[in-house]
Amino acid sequence: MPKPQAPQVIDRSAARPLETTVSYGTGLEAVLCMMVLNGDPPFANLERGADLSRAVKNGLPPAVSRASTRLRTPQGDPWSALFARLAADDEPPHDISTVLERLERTAPAELRLTMLGFGRSAGRRDASIYRAVGAGDRGAAPALRRVAAAEGRAEEVEPLLRIAATDLRTLVIDALRNLPPELYAGPGAAELLERDAVAASEQLFDSRVIDTLVERLTRGLIFKPEPGITGLVLVPSLVHRPWTLVLDHGHRRVFCYPCRLESELSAPDLGLIAIYRALGDGTRLRILRRLAAGPASVGQMSEQLGLAKSTVHEHLLSLRTAGLVRLPVSGGFELVPELPDLNWMLKEFLGLEMRSQCETCGAQLEPDGVAFICSYECTFCESCAGVHHKLCPNCAGELVARPRRVKAMGRGPGGSRAHRGEHQRARS
Repeated sequence: MPKPQAPQVIDRSAARPLETTVSYGTGLEAVLCMMVLNGDPPFANLERGADLSRAVKNGLPPAVSRASTRLRTPQGDPWSALFARLAADDEPPHDISTVLERLERTAPAELRLTMLGFGRSAGRRDASIYRAVGAGDRGAAPALRRVAAAEGRAEEVEPLLRIAATDLRTLVIDALRNLPPELYAGPGAAELLERDAVAASEQLFDSRVIDTLVERLTRGLIFKPEPGITGLVLVPSLVHRPWTLVLDHGHRRVFCYPCRLESELSAPDLGLIAIYRALGDGTRLRILRRLAAGPASVGQMSEQLGLAKSTVHEHLLSLRTAGLVRLPVSGGFELVPELPDLNWMLKEFLGLEMRSQCETCGAQLEPDGVAFICSYECTFCESCAGVHHKLCPNCAGELVARPRRVKAMGRGPGGSRAHRGEHQRARS
């Protein structure tokens, strides 16, 4: 009787790698600002909320006020749809001048479809309706209203259906052109967005698992690949700090995450200051201890700890910023699986500069030369490391070859000049 054989299988069922890109620029920030202004105030939950509230109180330029009034929806939906399309589909740059030029070249029908949230990603059946509406076919408007109502988006599309496509384009362009730059592009904003985007782009090439990178950039938001999502777009923002905005554009998911400030760019990757600040409060320690027992919702923590929900929200934001707490897919909050080693982080921060002398004989050590270090970065020349039998005389830890630090052309702590201004692409 023949011996049974194992089935011969070639498994190609694994999901395709997610194509991930990074977009940034003052033009995207301006569209985000209009989204915020078109939503429902107050703006107190945004770091720039006071500036936005003051600008509204003092009176926005007529073109901006007109767009805010005519396109107002509960969450500023038309502008968020435009933001997602610009970030995901348009090549860089995304500065305000370039964005305005592209909008002027965009057909009115196409812009309307984009801001309705359909556009290129619409299914074949509905695409004809959307194109008819965009082209001005009034008879298609009732059909579009029915489709939107079935999707729960009736309030979102209604303001745009009342405006002719050509008038809508003029309204959008005039609003962005007249939006006060100080609301979305203060001093140094363009450079800061660029540096943060370059840093994220470089992490794409260094990170093997894209969900880890998303969690780090969004300060605790968990992303797991989903059916139908084939790509991600990462967008740093100052306007929307400290919140992360998540949008879908066709088969891509857009994460607009808080851009790191100047002080945060020079801080350790895990945010040493944020962690120690978060742990320096008794209430936050109580919340951490509660989460150590298992995930919990804001309501559960509020009831169990005797705190107002708003107080719990405020402390959870600090803990998420510090990378101590995250949002699981199942809902609520939980501790990160591996809490940071504070002793190691502090030692690493205090010893960021490569030591230039052997601790035993005092010999000079070049950054690109041979040296041996322990886990605490005690540093020795090759000869002294042999004398110590490759064991650190301070901590008895193993001495290993120190990685060489060679400064490549155009590179530094801020990233590669060759990467700046480019739309970075990588596969996780």
